[in-house]
Amino acid sequence: MNRREFLTLTGAAVVALSLAGCGGGPSTPVAPTGKEAELLAAINKVWNEKFNAGKVDHEQLTLNQDAVGAIRCYGRVFEEANETPHTLKDPDHKIIFGELNGLEDKIRNKYGKDSLAGMAGISEPSPENVVALEDEYSCENTAVRTFVAKLLNNSNSAKAEFISIYCPVVQGKTYMTAVVFRNNKA
Repeated sequence: MNRREFLTLTGAAVVALSLAGCGGGPSTPVAPTGKEAELLAAINKVWNEKFNAGKVDHEQLTLNQDAVGAIRCYGRVFEEANETPHTLKDPDHKIIFGELNGLEDKIRNKYGKDSLAGMAGISEPSPENVVALEDEYSCENTAVRTFVAKLLNNSNSAKAEFISIYCPVVQGKTYMTAVVFRNNKA
C-alpha cells in the first residue's frame, strides 16, 4: 500500500469516525486511573486556562473512551513492533483497521456528524510509511502545553468536550496519545 492509499484509507477512517455511531446518548464518563488520570488533570489545567481566555468552549474535557480506538489502533502497532519510529507493513494495517472497524458508525450515531475534533501523539506517515510516537509521557507543564496545542490544531478542536487517552509503552517508555471530540447531537 503506498502513502497516498494509506492516507486516503486512514483519512477516510478518521472522517468516517467523525460521522459514525451506535445509538444512544453520551456515555457515562470513565473514572480515570493511573497515568490517564494524571495526564487528564494536567491537560485540563491547560484547557481551563484556554477556556478562561475564551479559546475553547468547555471549561474542561471529560474522559470518554468511546473514541479511543482512533488512537489505540496505532498505539497497538507501536507496542507490537516495540519500536518508534516504525515502518507500517501489511500486518499493521490489519491491526489499524481492526480497531477502526465499526468505530466510525458508533461515533457518528452517538455524537453526530463531524464530532471528531483533533488528535495528538502520532506523526503523519512519511512517504515511506514511517510513523512515530511524538510525545513521551510527561505531566510537566511545557510538555502538556505542547500536547494541548497539538490537540487544538483543528478548526473543531476548540469545541471539544470529551477526550480519549491511550498511553502506549514502547521499549520501556510510556507515550501519550489522545483524541478530542464533541457531541453534535446535544
